[in-house]
Amino acid sequence: SNLGVPEIEQRLQALEQNWHDLKRMATLRGNKLEESLVFQQFLAKVEEEEAWISEKHQLLSIEDYGDTMAAVQGLLKKHDAFEADFAVHRERCADIINAGQQLVAEGNHHSDGIQQRLQQLSTRLDALDGSARRRKGKLLDNSAYLQFMWKADVVESWIADKEVQVRSDDYGRDLSSVSTLLTKQETFDAGLAAFEQEGIQSITQLKDQLTASNHNQTSAISK
Repeated sequence: SNLGVPEIEQRLQALEQNWHDLKRMATLRGNKLEESLVFQQFLAKVEEEEAWISEKHQLLSIEDYGDTMAAVQGLLKKHDAFEADFAVHRERCADIINAGQQLVAEGNHHSDGIQQRLQQLSTRLDALDGSARRRKGKLLDNSAYLQFMWKADVVESWIADKEVQVRSDDYGRDLSSVSTLLTKQETFDAGLAAFEQEGIQSITQLKDQLTASNHNQTSAISK
């Protein structure tokens, strides 16, 4: 007797369909969990780099450019060390960005979030790069300014020292003393010409360089 056979077959088909659906959903869920794991690993790397960028941003925003030549040199050395460190982190960020773009290309279901974080990371990297360039520029400016001030002091004291000699009322009492004074004067004039080359011209060049770069102490320098 085939009593109830169609019903049994229908029931079996329904069970098989449900079984296939369950397996398909389990596979789908497994795949999405795998994608989520990769996404979370990607996020952890992004957040680690963003934390480093934030920390360096704060350090670069400190308005200390050194008040002595030694201090400026120390800060420039620190900045060079930062730039070397930055190059390493820039490489890491490039790897993270490539990995993120690969996830998007593979159709990871977190693609929107990935693209958003990639954009944010790139923007923050560019901002840090801008801050680093500005700070380096200000440090170099300050170094040139302090060098100018130091040279100005040297020139000033040299002039003051020589003024004493040229203010002398001694023009010699006889042929011998006048000859001696003339020889001294010739040596003095030669020294004056040499110092004009070394001292006055080099300090004028420094002043022009600083004024051209629109140093924030330009008004003080021009005086």
